[in-house]
Amino acid sequence: MKDAKPSLTQRALAVIVLAVVAIVALRLAIGAITAVFWIVALVALAIATLWAVGTLRGVRSGRRDKRVERSSPAEVAPAAYEDRVEAQMREIRQQLKDQGRL
Repeated sequence: MKDAKPSLTQRALAVIVLAVVAIVALRLAIGAITAVFWIVALVALAIATLWAVGTLRGVRSGRRDKRVERSSPAEVAPAAYEDRVEAQMREIRQQLKDQGRL
């Protein structure tokens, strides 16, 4: 009867096959990671392009930053001796009178 162990040639061939399979699997994994990287890079480039075109169109069409008109300090804050709630109530009452509701 034959030995249960494989011959030396078969073992060497099995090691070579496993090495080739490992190399191919490693190359596939690296290729997949590289593909994901390039897809992310292309999406980022597309977003950057859209932003840049939008920015340049805004400059060309005369669009400017929105500016907030600042009120004078006298309009914003009542005098120190005045109750702020009372001042606000006076403004509301005046607005209602101007609208004819009061």
